[in-house]
This record gives sequence, C-alpha cells and structure tokens, in this order.
Amino acid sequence: MKILYSLLLAAVFMGCEKEYEVKEPSLKINLDKQTYKVGDTITFDFDGDADFITFYSGTKLNDYQFAHKERIYDAEMLLSFRFAKYSGANADVAQLKYSTNYNGAGTIAAVQAATWNDFPPGAFNYPISIGVSAADAVHSGNFNINSLFVDENTPVSFCWFFNTPAGVQRTQAYIEGFKVFGNVTSDPTLSGDIYTFGDMGFKVLYDANQFTDSGTSLPNVNATRVLWTGVYVNTIDKEGYAVTVPILRKNTVNLGIDKPIVVKSVSDPESSSYRYVYATPGTYKAAFVIANRSVYGRKEVVKEIEINIEP
Repeated sequence: MKILYSLLLAAVFMGCEKEYEVKEPSLKINLDKQTYKVGDTITFDFDGDADFITFYSGTKLNDYQFAHKERIYDAEMLLSFRFAKYSGANADVAQLKYSTNYNGAGTIAAVQAATWNDFPPGAFNYPISIGVSAADAVHSGNFNINSLFVDENTPVSFCWFFNTPAGVQRTQAYIEGFKVFGNVTSDPTLSGDIYTFGDMGFKVLYDANQFTDSGTSLPNVNATRVLWTGVYVNTIDKEGYAVTVPILRKNTVNLGIDKPIVVKSVSDPESSSYRYVYATPGTYKAAFVIANRSVYGRKEVVKEIEINIEP
C-alpha cells in the first residue's frame, strides 16, 4: 500500500508540473519578401501569441548580437567645457591647469602641494572680452588629453585657479559642461562621454577670511557648473581653486548593451503584426525575442530574419 500510495502521489505531482509548466512560445513570424527599399514600411505578420515580444532591427545600437555583449570601442579622450567671464574688470580671473601628482584630498594644502602644469597655447578657446552674463560662455573646443597621462595607473587632475585682486570690480568666472568625451575615430557615431561633469567631482576651495566683505556672494559649485564670484566692489585680495577628483586614462568608450524595441508585454493585447522602416541601405539581421513567463519560469525563442534594404 505504501508503494502504491507513493506512486499515486508522484503521478499527481507530475501532473501538476505539466499543468503549470511554462510552454515554449510558438509564435510564427511571416514576411512576404526579403528585399525592400529605403523608406518602405515592412510588415512582420504574427501567427500565434506570446507573453513578451521584443524586436532588434539589426541597425547600429539596436542589434541582437549586442543584446548580451557590451559595445566597447577604442577612443581618444577629448576635454571640453564652456567658460564665461563677466560683470567686472579682471580679465585674468581664471586659469585651467592639470597635475599628475595631486593626491585628491580636496584641501587647499593638497592643491598647493601638487605640481600644476599649463596647457599648451591655443589648447582651448576662451572669451576674448569680459561679457555681461553666463550666456556669453564660449565653447572651449576639444583638446586631446591622452598624452597628459604618464601611464595607465597614474591619474590626472584638473584645477581652475581663480584670483580677484583688491580694489577692482570683481569678475565672475563660470564653467559648465566640463567633461571628457570619448571620440571613436573608427566610427564617430559610436562616441560617448567618458567622464561627465558629475564624474569630475569638482570641489571649490578658498580661504573664508578673504570673503568677509562678500556676504552670501561666495564661490560655489552645483550639479552643472562652477562659479567664482564675490562682492562686486572687492576690497580684499581673493584666490581660490576648483579642483576635480583624479581621473584615470580610459582609451575606450563603453556604450553598454543594445536595448530592444518592446513590441508586446504580458499586459498588452495580442498583436497581429509589427511594422518597421529602415532608413539606410544594407543587409540587416532583424531579430524577434519571443518569450513566455510565469512564476514557474521563462522560456524564450529568438527568431532571426535577414532583410536586404536597397537605396
């Protein structure tokens, strides 16, 4: 009896497993031809259904071969920013320098202990005159900083050196968009930021005793810009710094994995077709990822279709 009971119980469990087992999706994709023209609307007809349907066109940044593999490309490091000097009479209010031995402590003493180097003449574009607001900011252009790095393990830091002499109308210095861009020379359309303004971790440093005449008009940094300011009719010599964290050389851009176009999620009604238009001639491998999922698991099928697009 015990053996019989065990066999019956096992049969019940096996039946339950089959009842709740996630079924492999059986959706079929039909296409009336393989060759189209640029701008044609291609209709992929569906026969059946699935809980989830996503689509990769095979175009750049939407290619199934990069669905699980990150796009990493060799790139040159280009430094750029926007800079404005305005509302005052001190044309030499700020200078940008770099260091390979700043220890990253974020203190005035640490900045003063480091060796800071000037950029070569003409490395950046600067405003030729003092403007009236931050709207007069000038784009610096792009400067290749790869050669600034001693090796892969020695970081580089950047620092703005500010000064406002006593007895002058202070000039405000405004820096925004300070970043390192990764330019993929083999295909510029794959380029992207390596270090954003936020990654730079700017810290503004100054001696508070030099700003006793300034009230709340104090140098500061926020999420998008650095501002060197002070009282307009300045009475005390002022100097300070806006220093970045040390950054390492990165000769690649990582764009991550390609994301699919969502055609259907589990809560959407059944779809009878999907339409897509290619804008550039070429041969593409379109891919539909079709899946069923429940608390008991997930089953997925990938259907790839080669499509020729003529001019």
